[in-house]
Amino acid sequence: MMLSLALGLSSKRPRTTSRSPATPDGPDHLSPLPVEMVEEILRRLPLDDAVRTSALAKPWRYRWAECPGLELVAGDPPAAVDAVLNRYTCNVSRAQLDVPEESYCKIDGWLRALATKGIRYLVVCFTPVLLLRLPLLPSSLFSCRELTSLLLKHCDIPPLPPSFDSFPNLLALQLDDVSFVENGERTFEALIAKCPSLRSLILLFPSIGSDHMHEGNYSDWTIRAPNLKHFIISAWQDYGWRIDDLPLIEEARVHLEGPELPRILPGLSKVKNLSVEDLSLHTILITKSSTVLSMFCILRNAPNLEDLRITSLHESEENDEVNMEELLNAQRTVGLFSRLKCFCLFESIGHTNEMQFIEFLMSKATVLQEIEISVRDDGSKSPEVVFDELSQYKKASPQAEVIVNRYVS
Repeated sequence: MMLSLALGLSSKRPRTTSRSPATPDGPDHLSPLPVEMVEEILRRLPLDDAVRTSALAKPWRYRWAECPGLELVAGDPPAAVDAVLNRYTCNVSRAQLDVPEESYCKIDGWLRALATKGIRYLVVCFTPVLLLRLPLLPSSLFSCRELTSLLLKHCDIPPLPPSFDSFPNLLALQLDDVSFVENGERTFEALIAKCPSLRSLILLFPSIGSDHMHEGNYSDWTIRAPNLKHFIISAWQDYGWRIDDLPLIEEARVHLEGPELPRILPGLSKVKNLSVEDLSLHTILITKSSTVLSMFCILRNAPNLEDLRITSLHESEENDEVNMEELLNAQRTVGLFSRLKCFCLFESIGHTNEMQFIEFLMSKATVLQEIEISVRDDGSKSPEVVFDELSQYKKASPQAEVIVNRYVS
């Protein structure tokens, strides 16, 4: 006991006192920052990090919730998306949502919240489950009336709700691997018609209608978008679609197989830059002749065409050929290719039909500046032989530069 007293020890537990929270050494540099600087810092952070700034200092608590311009981007954790949509007091102008299977149940609530926050730029990309049908897009999407740009990927599009009037401000629409199943062609037709301001439309391998349509049993329907300037369409199936006249069209890329190409091209007569993939110039089949004739039809009636790009499709050798020269002789129209400045032919094999088409084009295009041919290794002629042949052709445009290279896939 004497030893304990001498050392100042006690058998009782020492009294504890409350302490203020630990603070970093030095002055607080975060709190006095100007509001504009704080908001710029928050906008530059990934969304989940912006939410975590609430722990930095008391003045920063929920500062992100009042910071205009925060974006939801692909890969944001679902919890961060929930936090922003629940607490964020500003409009959300841009959102890119990756939707894995575990978040399918959340997307309806997210879309409803984004609609109330005036979403303008929206990307919704579902992660499809293997061997199962595409997930159904919630009808709440159609309440996002302020949209100016919309991209949908890997989902089923539901029928339009009766309450849906239009997307009055939508300028750009991209549909990538989406399905319109129930009365699909009419839903698609109505959706495009309800986007009166549409300037850009990209359709990548959609599925439209029920299985019987894939057998050619469809009714004709029309895509109407009179303000469209940019148009891309790629599809493996013929869904019976037509394109109404597009008076403002500037650029189009078409990748279609089957008899639908003649129904699509006439609507593109005002186009300036045209790319057609998988057009057969090698063997003109009876079933393909309308496609090629339709191609010539648009060339005759496309006074604004300045850039033409064709990717050649090569049929099997057993198909019967017809003389391309006979078709060309029937197209001796004055003013053909009158504004054409650039022509490219990809995947050429140097076949006679291809060479005759190029010779015909070179003889007509009076303002042509460049002609580029890419030749496949398995072609009937090497790039060097093709170049020598082209050098002998008469050019309506003396300044036209001829470029021949080896095709690289």
